[in-house]
Amino acid sequence: MRQRVKEPEKVIQESEKPECHHFWVIDEANGPTSYGRCKYCGEKKKFLNAFPTFNPLKKNAAIFKLPRLAEIPVEKTDTRGRMR
Repeated sequence: MRQRVKEPEKVIQESEKPECHHFWVIDEANGPTSYGRCKYCGEKKKFLNAFPTFNPLKKNAAIFKLPRLAEIPVEKTDTRGRMR
């Protein structure tokens, strides 16, 4: 006759817990940071509302400056595409 042997319960350690693939729900932007909470595990985190190095209001915001292009003369044509 077979005997049933009780298996010891597995204890899940902190390092063995499955990782959460976070789905962040972030509060509305109100200042430089906003708080977010994971929809699945409830973890809370602080998020920046803008990149810290980007500020379009700075005087040296060269991101909006484009290089000057050389002007190219354009030949004028009439409505039928013939040159004048």
